[in-house]
Amino acid sequence: MIDLGPVLPVVIVVSIALIVAIFAYLAAEKRRKELAAFAFGMGLEFTASPSDVHFKYEYFTPFGSGHSRRSKNLIHGRRNQLGWELFDYRYTTGSGKNQQTHHYGIVAAQASLAFPVMRIRPEGFFDKIAAAVGFDDIDFESDAFSRQYHVKCSDRKEAYDLIHPQMIEYLMAIRPYDWQFSGPWILIHKSGRFSVVEMASAMEAIEGFVERVPEYVREDIGLG
Repeated sequence: MIDLGPVLPVVIVVSIALIVAIFAYLAAEKRRKELAAFAFGMGLEFTASPSDVHFKYEYFTPFGSGHSRRSKNLIHGRRNQLGWELFDYRYTTGSGKNQQTHHYGIVAAQASLAFPVMRIRPEGFFDKIAAAVGFDDIDFESDAFSRQYHVKCSDRKEAYDLIHPQMIEYLMAIRPYDWQFSGPWILIHKSGRFSVVEMASAMEAIEGFVERVPEYVREDIGLG
């Protein structure tokens, strides 16, 4: 009889790793199929392994950090007069035992407008501390909006032009997102991954924002 005692722990570890790998593969394959079907339903295209889609967003959060950056499951194309790129993104920080992989979901739209560099994100505890010592963001006439959102913009006047009372009402009525703007791009991201339902909601939110940009602002920042 063969004594498996010395090798049994190794067999167990390898078996567990194999099972985990199989489940990970099946989950990834299921997600690819769901995203491909979602893209088709939206009249967009799906690419499972894009090589460099995230490079153009280096100046947005969460890009530009860490190493081993990778994007996958790209949904792209034009819909409702906007160019779209939706994808899963990840990067790694640290090494060895301290290595950690960070996952994000990205929904980006390209409009025929030139937005200022602006970020509208839910206000957090540390934002309130910063405000208390003088590092405040842009405040608006709506106290409720100013309490809920932290707004930074390269041009304060353009921020007020874009975030007018009707826009504030709109942003307060929908799910709070972390919005980023620069040039023609509007980007929403979240830690983890967007489900297809969340992707559709984020796309709808962006379309609603663009629709509410006033005509006089479009004349100033329109790209023709």
